Amino acid sequence: MKRHVGAARGATSGDSGASTVRVRALPPKRDAFALALGALRRRLRQGEDAPGAALPIQLIASELRLSTTPVREVLSRLAGEHLVDKRGPVYTRPHLDGPTLAELYALRALFLETAMSPDAGRRARRRTFPERPLLALADDLAALTRTPADIVTSLFFELVLTAGDLVLAQSYQATSERLAPYQPLEGQVFSDLDAEASDLIAAFEAQEPRSLLLGAKAYHRRRIAAAGAISSLALGEKYRTDMV
Repeated sequence: MKRHVGAARGATSGDSGASTVRVRALPPKRDAFALALGALRRRLRQGEDAPGAALPIQLIASELRLSTTPVREVLSRLAGEHLVDKRGPVYTRPHLDGPTLAELYALRALFLETAMSPDAGRRARRRTFPERPLLALADDLAALTRTPADIVTSLFFELVLTAGDLVLAQSYQATSERLAPYQPLEGQVFSDLDAEASDLIAAFEAQEPRSLLLGAKAYHRRRIAAAGAISSLALGEKYRTDMV
């Protein structure tokens, strides 16, 4: 009796009496890289690994049903973006100390202020861009479908995109990615994130650029001041080995 080997979706034999063996194929190389890239970005944003800890390449590859090759390729790319550190063959999650965290908050504030400047607005009006869907930020906040931090992240990125400067948008996003693992910790330092988000959204929807700029500056200024406390929280009990 012949045995017919199928691909991932399974090939069937024309011989009704033949048995079929299904073989699970690995994703194509490009798809494997994209899968690993998305998964690792999420892992880093969510702070699954302790700051300074080696990233478990074998485990990550196993969870994604990939070989370690695309995972290592992605980590090499993320190291170039300063989202992971590389020490010899080992990749680790960075830990940003208070001064470094403060500098990144200040840098993101500078990018945002540049995007909201009158000069940026005038340049953007002379260019043609694809239309983007309107944001329903107030509805999201009222419905509790997203956290205040996520809503403010969308609002700030929309403001940067409005400037129509690709390099500025890429620089802003790269900085925001480095800050992302620390964003959930801000709620342990500030108790008024809902009110903060509500005020920023109100200024945005009322098209009050000065109020919005002042609000964005205040948002970053207090995080710069609290950077040391936020950095310390990143080393909290979640990662204690005796709690695993």
